[in-house]
Amino acid sequence: MTGDPGLFQAEEFGVPGQTSATIFFICPYGTPIRKVRFAIRRLQRAGYHLVAYQTTAAVFTAADPAILPDLIAGVRADIRARMTSLAAAGVTEFGFFGSSLGSFILYNCIGPEFPEFRWGVFNTGGNIARGLWEMAELREAHIARGWSLARLEQAWAGLQWPDFGRLDGCRYVFASSRRDTVAPLQNISAYLGPMFQAGAQVSVCAVPAISHRTTVIAGLWKGPKLVRMVRAAQPAPRRVRGSPGRLR
Repeated sequence: MTGDPGLFQAEEFGVPGQTSATIFFICPYGTPIRKVRFAIRRLQRAGYHLVAYQTTAAVFTAADPAILPDLIAGVRADIRARMTSLAAAGVTEFGFFGSSLGSFILYNCIGPEFPEFRWGVFNTGGNIARGLWEMAELREAHIARGWSLARLEQAWAGLQWPDFGRLDGCRYVFASSRRDTVAPLQNISAYLGPMFQAGAQVSVCAVPAISHRTTVIAGLWKGPKLVRMVRAAQPAPRRVRGSPGRLR
Protein backbone atom coordinates (compact mmCIF):
# COMPACT_ATOMS: atom_id res chain seq x y z
CA MET A 1 0.00 0.00 0.00
CA THR A 2 0.98 3.61 -0.54
CA GLY A 3 -0.33 6.99 0.63
CA ASP A 4 -0.13 9.03 3.82
CA PRO A 5 -0.17 6.47 6.69
CA GLY A 6 -1.52 9.10 9.09
CA LEU A 7 -4.55 9.86 6.92
CA PHE A 8 -5.07 7.25 4.19
CA GLN A 9 -3.61 4.32 2.31
CA ALA A 10 -4.14 3.28 -1.31
CA GLU A 11 -3.81 0.03 -3.22
CA GLU A 12 -4.25 -0.80 -6.92
CA PHE A 13 -6.20 -3.76 -8.24
CA GLY A 14 -5.92 -5.02 -11.79
CA VAL A 15 -3.87 -3.74 -14.69
CA PRO A 16 -4.61 -0.32 -16.20
CA GLY A 17 -5.11 -0.14 -19.95
CA GLN A 18 -6.42 1.90 -22.84
CA THR A 19 -9.51 -0.28 -23.17
CA SER A 20 -10.58 -0.35 -19.51
CA ALA A 21 -11.76 2.44 -17.22
CA THR A 22 -10.04 3.15 -13.92
CA ILE A 23 -12.33 3.54 -10.91
CA PHE A 24 -11.15 5.47 -7.86
CA PHE A 25 -12.78 3.59 -5.00
CA ILE A 26 -12.93 4.96 -1.44
CA CYS A 27 -13.97 2.67 1.42
CA PRO A 28 -16.61 3.50 4.04
CA TYR A 29 -15.58 5.21 7.28
CA GLY A 30 -13.52 2.95 9.53
CA THR A 31 -13.35 0.17 6.95
CA PRO A 32 -10.06 -1.30 5.68
CA ILE A 33 -9.73 -2.32 2.05
CA ARG A 34 -9.58 -6.01 2.95
CA LYS A 35 -13.16 -5.90 4.28
CA VAL A 36 -14.58 -4.69 0.97
CA ARG A 37 -12.55 -6.96 -1.28
CA PHE A 38 -15.81 -8.65 -2.32
CA ALA A 39 -16.97 -5.39 -3.92
CA ILE A 40 -13.57 -4.74 -5.50
CA ARG A 41 -13.53 -8.25 -6.98
CA ARG A 42 -17.00 -7.74 -8.47
CA LEU A 43 -15.87 -4.55 -10.19
CA GLN A 44 -12.67 -6.22 -11.38
CA ARG A 45 -14.67 -9.06 -12.89
CA ALA A 46 -16.73 -6.44 -14.71
CA GLY A 47 -13.51 -5.30 -16.40
CA TYR A 48 -12.39 -2.31 -14.33
CA HIS A 49 -9.00 -1.32 -12.96
CA LEU A 50 -9.32 0.11 -9.43
CA VAL A 51 -7.38 2.37 -7.10
CA ALA A 52 -8.83 1.75 -3.63
CA TYR A 53 -8.41 3.96 -0.56
CA GLN A 54 -8.93 3.35 3.14
CA THR A 55 -8.99 6.31 5.51
CA THR A 56 -8.06 6.82 9.15
CA ALA A 57 -10.80 6.40 11.76
CA ALA A 58 -9.21 9.34 13.61
CA VAL A 59 -10.90 11.67 11.12
CA PHE A 60 -13.89 11.39 13.47
CA THR A 61 -12.71 9.60 16.62
CA ALA A 62 -10.16 12.33 17.41
CA ALA A 63 -13.04 14.85 17.57
CA ASP A 64 -10.91 17.37 15.68
CA PRO A 65 -12.85 18.82 12.71
CA ALA A 66 -9.61 20.07 11.12
CA ILE A 67 -8.66 16.50 10.19
CA LEU A 68 -11.45 16.08 7.61
CA PRO A 69 -10.34 18.89 5.26
CA ASP A 70 -6.74 17.68 5.57
CA LEU A 71 -7.85 14.15 4.67
CA ILE A 72 -9.82 15.35 1.66
CA ALA A 73 -6.92 17.51 0.47
CA GLY A 74 -4.51 14.58 0.79
CA VAL A 75 -6.75 12.16 -1.10
CA ARG A 76 -7.41 14.76 -3.80
CA ALA A 77 -3.67 15.31 -4.30
CA ASP A 78 -3.07 11.56 -4.49
CA ILE A 79 -5.89 11.07 -7.01
CA ARG A 80 -4.53 13.88 -9.17
CA ALA A 81 -1.00 12.41 -9.16
CA ARG A 82 -2.24 8.91 -9.99
CA MET A 83 -4.64 10.15 -12.63
CA THR A 84 -1.87 12.08 -14.39
CA SER A 85 0.41 9.02 -14.31
CA LEU A 86 -2.34 6.70 -15.58
CA ALA A 87 -3.25 9.10 -18.39
CA ALA A 88 0.41 9.19 -19.44
CA ALA A 89 0.32 5.37 -19.53
CA GLY A 90 -2.67 5.40 -21.87
CA VAL A 91 -5.73 5.25 -19.59
CA THR A 92 -8.45 7.38 -21.15
CA GLU A 93 -11.47 6.94 -18.85
CA PHE A 94 -11.88 7.59 -15.13
CA GLY A 95 -14.83 7.12 -12.79
CA PHE A 96 -15.33 6.80 -9.05
CA PHE A 97 -17.17 4.80 -6.43
CA GLY A 98 -17.33 6.13 -2.86
CA SER A 99 -19.14 4.71 0.15
CA SER A 100 -20.23 6.59 3.29
CA LEU A 101 -17.30 8.89 4.18
CA GLY A 102 -15.71 7.83 0.89
CA SER A 103 -18.76 9.19 -0.91
CA PHE A 104 -18.35 12.55 0.83
CA ILE A 105 -14.66 12.74 -0.06
CA LEU A 106 -15.47 12.15 -3.73
CA TYR A 107 -18.29 14.71 -3.49
CA ASN A 108 -15.39 17.11 -3.00
CA CYS A 109 -13.51 15.72 -6.01
CA ILE A 110 -15.89 16.65 -8.82
CA GLY A 111 -15.89 19.89 -10.72
CA PRO A 112 -13.28 22.03 -12.47
CA GLU A 113 -10.23 20.49 -10.76
CA PHE A 114 -11.20 16.95 -11.84
CA PRO A 115 -12.80 17.29 -15.29
CA GLU A 116 -11.79 13.67 -15.97
CA PHE A 117 -14.48 12.42 -13.58
CA ARG A 118 -17.39 12.25 -15.99
CA TRP A 119 -19.30 9.61 -14.03
CA GLY A 120 -19.41 8.15 -10.56
CA VAL A 121 -21.33 6.43 -7.78
CA PHE A 122 -22.10 7.97 -4.40
CA ASN A 123 -22.94 5.00 -2.17
CA THR A 124 -25.02 7.00 0.37
CA GLY A 125 -24.81 10.77 0.72
CA GLY A 126 -26.02 13.63 2.86
CA ASN A 127 -25.00 16.04 5.59
CA ILE A 128 -21.64 14.93 7.00
CA ALA A 129 -22.02 16.73 10.34
CA ARG A 130 -25.56 15.47 10.96
CA GLY A 131 -24.53 11.97 9.96
CA LEU A 132 -21.73 11.99 12.52
CA TRP A 133 -24.14 13.35 15.13
CA GLU A 134 -26.34 10.28 14.68
CA MET A 135 -23.48 8.09 15.93
CA ALA A 136 -23.67 8.26 19.73
CA GLU A 137 -20.02 7.51 20.48
CA LEU A 138 -18.74 10.08 18.00
CA ARG A 139 -21.30 12.66 19.12
CA GLU A 140 -20.25 12.28 22.76
CA ALA A 141 -16.56 12.59 21.82
CA HIS A 142 -17.21 15.87 20.04
CA ILE A 143 -19.42 17.24 22.81
CA ALA A 144 -16.66 16.43 25.30
CA ARG A 145 -14.33 18.68 23.29
CA GLY A 146 -16.83 21.52 23.17
CA TRP A 147 -18.36 20.91 19.75
CA SER A 148 -22.06 21.30 19.02
CA LEU A 149 -23.82 20.18 15.86
CA ALA A 150 -24.22 23.81 14.78
CA ARG A 151 -20.48 24.51 15.20
CA LEU A 152 -19.58 21.34 13.37
CA GLU A 153 -21.84 22.21 10.45
CA GLN A 154 -20.24 25.64 10.31
CA ALA A 155 -16.71 24.19 10.39
CA TRP A 156 -17.49 21.87 7.47
CA ALA A 157 -19.76 24.20 5.48
CA GLY A 158 -17.18 24.66 2.72
CA LEU A 159 -16.93 20.89 2.29
CA GLN A 160 -20.68 20.33 2.52
CA TRP A 161 -21.40 22.91 -0.16
CA PRO A 162 -18.42 22.87 -2.57
CA ASP A 163 -18.29 24.95 -5.74
CA PHE A 164 -18.93 22.46 -8.54
CA GLY A 165 -18.45 24.92 -11.36
CA ARG A 166 -19.99 23.32 -14.45
CA LEU A 167 -20.82 19.60 -14.58
CA ASP A 168 -22.41 19.49 -18.02
CA GLY A 169 -22.55 15.94 -19.35
CA CYS A 170 -21.53 14.35 -16.04
CA ARG A 171 -23.61 11.44 -14.75
CA TYR A 172 -23.88 10.44 -11.09
CA VAL A 173 -26.02 8.07 -9.06
CA PHE A 174 -26.68 8.03 -5.32
CA ALA A 175 -27.50 4.72 -3.62
CA SER A 176 -29.61 5.29 -0.53
CA SER A 177 -32.30 3.88 1.76
CA ARG A 178 -35.18 5.38 3.73
CA ARG A 179 -34.13 3.27 6.72
CA ASP A 180 -30.62 4.71 6.78
CA THR A 181 -30.69 7.03 9.82
CA VAL A 182 -27.21 8.45 9.15
CA ALA A 183 -27.76 9.49 5.53
CA PRO A 184 -31.48 8.98 4.85
CA LEU A 185 -32.92 8.88 1.36
CA GLN A 186 -35.63 11.40 2.25
CA ASN A 187 -33.00 14.09 2.99
CA ILE A 188 -30.89 13.62 -0.11
CA SER A 189 -32.71 16.02 -2.46
CA ALA A 190 -31.11 19.08 -0.83
CA TYR A 191 -27.67 17.86 -1.91
CA LEU A 192 -28.72 17.02 -5.45
CA GLY A 193 -29.91 20.56 -6.24
CA PRO A 194 -26.43 22.12 -6.65
CA MET A 195 -25.42 19.26 -8.97
CA PHE A 196 -28.51 19.73 -11.14
CA GLN A 197 -27.87 23.46 -11.26
CA ALA A 198 -24.30 22.78 -12.41
CA GLY A 199 -25.63 20.73 -15.33
CA ALA A 200 -25.09 17.16 -14.11
CA GLN A 201 -27.45 14.25 -14.65
CA VAL A 202 -28.13 12.77 -11.21
CA SER A 203 -30.28 9.79 -10.28
CA VAL A 204 -31.10 8.01 -7.03
CA CYS A 205 -31.21 4.25 -6.59
CA ALA A 206 -33.08 3.02 -3.50
CA VAL A 207 -31.59 -0.15 -2.00
CA PRO A 208 -33.18 -2.54 0.51
CA ALA A 209 -31.59 -2.00 3.93
CA ILE A 210 -32.34 -1.55 7.65
CA SER A 211 -29.47 0.76 8.67
CA HIS A 212 -26.60 2.88 7.34
CA ARG A 213 -24.26 -0.11 7.45
CA THR A 214 -26.60 -2.37 5.49
CA THR A 215 -27.32 0.43 3.01
CA VAL A 216 -23.59 0.72 2.32
CA ILE A 217 -23.23 -3.06 1.96
CA ALA A 218 -26.20 -3.23 -0.44
CA GLY A 219 -24.67 -0.45 -2.54
CA LEU A 220 -21.31 -2.19 -2.61
CA TRP A 221 -22.94 -5.42 -3.74
CA LYS A 222 -24.75 -3.58 -6.52
CA GLY A 223 -21.51 -1.88 -7.58
CA PRO A 224 -21.29 -3.16 -11.20
CA LYS A 225 -24.96 -2.32 -11.83
CA LEU A 226 -24.63 1.18 -10.39
CA VAL A 227 -21.53 1.84 -12.49
CA ARG A 228 -23.33 0.69 -15.63
CA MET A 229 -26.14 3.15 -14.88
CA VAL A 230 -23.81 6.15 -15.07
CA ARG A 231 -21.16 4.95 -17.51
CA ALA A 232 -23.62 4.43 -20.37
CA ALA A 233 -23.86 6.90 -23.24
CA GLN A 234 -20.73 8.84 -22.41
CA PRO A 235 -19.87 11.91 -24.51
CA ALA A 236 -16.95 12.00 -26.94
CA PRO A 237 -13.43 11.80 -25.42
CA ARG A 238 -11.82 15.02 -24.21
CA ARG A 239 -8.22 15.93 -23.44
CA VAL A 240 -6.93 15.09 -19.97
CA ARG A 241 -5.41 18.07 -18.18
CA GLY A 242 -1.65 17.84 -17.89
CA SER A 243 -1.33 15.21 -20.61
CA PRO A 244 -0.99 16.92 -24.04
CA GLY A 245 -2.19 14.73 -26.87
CA ARG A 246 -4.01 12.32 -24.53
CA LEU A 247 -7.73 11.98 -25.05
CA ARG A 248 -10.41 10.70 -22.77
